[in-house]
Amino acid sequence: MKPDNMPQVARFWNAIAHDFDSIYSGKKGWLGRTLDRTLRKDIYQRFDWVMERAGDVQGISICDIGCGSGRFVNEFALHRASRVVGVDVAPEMLKIARELVTQSGAPNVCEFVNSDILNWKTDDQFDLTIAIGFWDYITEPPERLRLIRKMTGKKFLSAWPRYWTWRMPVRKVRLTMQGCPVYFFTKPQVYSMIEGAGFKVERCDVVGKLFCVEATPV
Repeated sequence: MKPDNMPQVARFWNAIAHDFDSIYSGKKGWLGRTLDRTLRKDIYQRFDWVMERAGDVQGISICDIGCGSGRFVNEFALHRASRVVGVDVAPEMLKIARELVTQSGAPNVCEFVNSDILNWKTDDQFDLTIAIGFWDYITEPPERLRLIRKMTGKKFLSAWPRYWTWRMPVRKVRLTMQGCPVYFFTKPQVYSMIEGAGFKVERCDVVGKLFCVEATPV
């Protein structure tokens, strides 16, 4: 088994938290926004996919594993989820997330936990769990998937970077040079890990350079 690299990942995302959130906020120059819309198009596409597959979230509980700057958490809260918990290892990301839900007027149903899911001691169960932009940086997904299974009541949505796309070597080189490990997956690997954790894959959509997977507990 490979050594876990979450401390390294946490340092990286904490350092670039504001730069990353600018992909959503658009607080950058014209060229930067244009490059995001072109080269990072699947970041917006995966957001739309999650909202579509989540359906009507009014009155349900949701947990976002690797919530980052809280964009999904905020959207679910605005759509009247009863409780939304965001879990992330980067304190600076959570600072941005808290500011976002406060500004949007949705802080009352939102909670944030600064932790790796491996260290988060909870017996809570949620109607919906999501893990988007998370598996890219996880050395060994199965253990965390099993924990997510325990807390998932009805539906699990996840996104996995596809192996052997044109973007794969570019991301690999860029992130490695920046000190952040990144991983890619084949469709059989994704199915095997998700099903091995106790889920049934209901659908798998190719969204840009991602496998976006909807699963239910079995």
